[in-house]
Amino acid sequence: MKFSDVESSTWNELKPYVDTCLLPVTGLTGDEEPWEATRALEALRDALDCFEIPYKGRVLTYPAFHYIEGEEGMALLTGVVRRLKERFPYVVVISAEAEGLEQLASDEQHADLVFVLSPEQLSTSMPEIKEKIAVSLQTLWTGM
Repeated sequence: MKFSDVESSTWNELKPYVDTCLLPVTGLTGDEEPWEATRALEALRDALDCFEIPYKGRVLTYPAFHYIEGEEGMALLTGVVRRLKERFPYVVVISAEAEGLEQLASDEQHADLVFVLSPEQLSTSMPEIKEKIAVSLQTLWTGM
C-alpha cells in the first residue's frame, strides 16, 4: 500500500496491520541527465514491486528519498529513518542503485533491513531475490 492510499479516517483501523514502512531511496545526486534520472526511478519502481505486491496490507510505502550526496545527504536520510522508526516497528530501505546504504542498518536506531537491488539483479536473479526478501522479512517479523 502506498502512503497516498491511506486516509486519516481509516488509518486507525489499518495501523495494527501495517507494521512495516518501506522507504524507497533513489540515490540521485543532481548530476544525472534527465534520461538517467528516469532510468533510476524505473529501477526503483521495479525493486519496490518485490515488496509491495507480495506483502500488500502489511507494508506501507512512503515517498521516495531521491537525493543523497555526501555526508550531509546521508545524515538527512538517517534522520528520516529514525523518525519513521518512531512510527513503525519496522523500517526497510529499498534502493536500486544507491551505494553506501548498508550503514543505515548498523544500529538499532536505523533501518531494520536495507536492500540494494540493481536492475541487473532484478533481470537475472528474480527468484533468488524474492526468496532472500521473503526470508529476511520473515526473520524480521518473527524475531528469529
